[in-house]
Amino acid sequence: MSQYKILVVDDEEDIVIETKELLERKGFTVFTALESNSGLDVFRREKPQICILDVHMPKSPVDGIKILEEIRKLDKNCYCIMLSRVDDQDKIDAARNLGANRYTLKPIDYPELLEIVNDAVKALESRGERHG
Repeated sequence: MSQYKILVVDDEEDIVIETKELLERKGFTVFTALESNSGLDVFRREKPQICILDVHMPKSPVDGIKILEEIRKLDKNCYCIMLSRVDDQDKIDAARNLGANRYTLKPIDYPELLEIVNDAVKALESRGERHG
């Protein structure tokens, strides 16, 4: 199965745990963080090919849009999936302008999220990105 590395950053621990368990069962290596600074530290250390980022994280020093901005400075090719409870067009536009690949709403539909992650793998493979 896939050895792609995925980073999940969300301040809701139950979402982090459920997402990690689902993706690990599908063969992915998953790293997690409950706030922005630790998420960026993990990103720098592990260099995941796919990131799943919560947009609104009030418990975190910065939101998911700022995390995305920092990730893009480090890696233009990482496939970034944004999650949000709020259908906020300004946030959607900001995420897209920073290179977010997908934007989906909470509550998370886990089969849909898995489909999005599988689409990310296909997109990375079609660009010749290597996993591992």
